[in-house]
Amino acid sequence: MTDPAQTDRPAGAAPGVVDEFAHIPHSRGRHPLVAVAGALLAFFLVFHSRRELRYALLSGQPLEMGSARETFGSGKIPPDLENRYVRISGLPDRESALELDTKGSWVFSQFFRVLGTGDRLFLHRRESPLPAARAEADVFEGRLIHVDDLPFAAAIRRYFATHVAATHFFAPEVFARALRAPRTGPTLTVVDRSGDGVSLVDGETVAIDVLPPDQVQVGLPRARFATEDDARAALTSRGGEIVKALGAIKAKPSAAVPEAGPLSSTPEPPERWTFLVKFPAGQRQAALDALGNLDRLVEIRDARQTIEVKVADVAAAAPGDAKAGAPQGGSGGDLVVRPGQGPARQLSAASIAAIHTMAPVVIPDDAYLLVEGEIPREHLPTILLALILVMFGTVNLVGLLRELSR
Repeated sequence: MTDPAQTDRPAGAAPGVVDEFAHIPHSRGRHPLVAVAGALLAFFLVFHSRRELRYALLSGQPLEMGSARETFGSGKIPPDLENRYVRISGLPDRESALELDTKGSWVFSQFFRVLGTGDRLFLHRRESPLPAARAEADVFEGRLIHVDDLPFAAAIRRYFATHVAATHFFAPEVFARALRAPRTGPTLTVVDRSGDGVSLVDGETVAIDVLPPDQVQVGLPRARFATEDDARAALTSRGGEIVKALGAIKAKPSAAVPEAGPLSSTPEPPERWTFLVKFPAGQRQAALDALGNLDRLVEIRDARQTIEVKVADVAAAAPGDAKAGAPQGGSGGDLVVRPGQGPARQLSAASIAAIHTMAPVVIPDDAYLLVEGEIPREHLPTILLALILVMFGTVNLVGLLRELSR
C-alpha cells in the first residue's frame, strides 16, 4: 500500500513532512473573457480621450493666429489648427449671438459668430460674468475645435438655420458689381461690408436707405410748440425751407420697459411735429445747433427714406446713364430699382446710405469653434486617469496570460 504521508509530502520537502493543504482543490481565476473585456474597456477609454490627452500635453503658450478674417475668411484653413491652444482677434457679431444656460444652474455663456470669416469661426465665451477688460478687447484665447466635434452640433446648426438671422450691409459699388456679373441661376452672391459672402435669391427683399440731398428730418416737441404753425415758424425763422410736413409723430415705447414694476413710471415718448427741411449750406450747422438748444426733446436726424424691393427688381445702372431725375453720368454704384414693377427709379451711389438685408445664419461643414478660456492645464487630470486605465488594462492582460500558461 502507498503511505499517505509519503504521497502528501510537498516536492523537495524532507521525509516525514506532510502538506496539510494538499487536499484543498485549486480555485480557478476569473474567466478569461472578463479579463479581456476589462482590458479592452480600459484601452478604449484611453483611445476615446486621445484628443484631450493631446491638448493636455500642449504648451501653455497660445499659438498666435493674428486676424480671424485673414485665417478663416479665404476658406483655406490650415489643417493643423484643430485642437490647438490659440489666440486670435476678430469682430464678434453680437446681433445674432445666443445665450446658453445649463439646466438647473444660473450659469450663462455666450455663443456667437465672428464677422469676416464666412461663418467659419464661432466663439463660445464660458466666463460669466465677463470681465470688462476682456469684453472691450476683441482678442480671444482658447481651444480651437471643429463644430462637428460638439455633442450638440446638430442642434446648434438647426437652431441657427431656423431661428437666428443676421443683418448684412452692402456697399453700393459691390452690390452693383455683383448684379453685373453673369449668373448661372437665380442666386446672387454679394460680399457684405464685413467680408462675408451672402447668397440672395431673386425673391428675397433688400432694403435701400436713400438720403435726399441737403435734407434733414427735424422733430419739434408738441409740448413746447402747441400748433404745427408754431413749429413751422421756428424752422423758417432760422433759414429752414420746409420740403415736407410729416405731421405729429409719437415714437414707439421701448420694448425693454416693463408695463409694471419699478420702471413702470417711465414717461411716455414725446409727440413731435416732424418736417423734412433744407437749410442754406453756409447756415446749416448754426441753424441745427440753435434748434437743438431750444429743448432737450428736439430730435434731429438724417432724412432717410427706405425702399424695400425684391432682388429681381434691382439692376445696376450703366455708367453715364441718367434716369428718373438722376444726375447725368452715373457712377459704378448707381442702381435702378422698380419697386412692385412700378416706374424705374435710378439711385446714385452718393445718395445711398445703406443697402441691407437679413439672412439666416448657416453654419458650414468646415466651421470651427473657439472655446474661450479652455487652457491645456485644465486637462492634466486626464493624463492621470489615462495612466490608471493603462495600468488596469495591462494588469488584466498579464493576469490572463498567467492563467492561460497554467
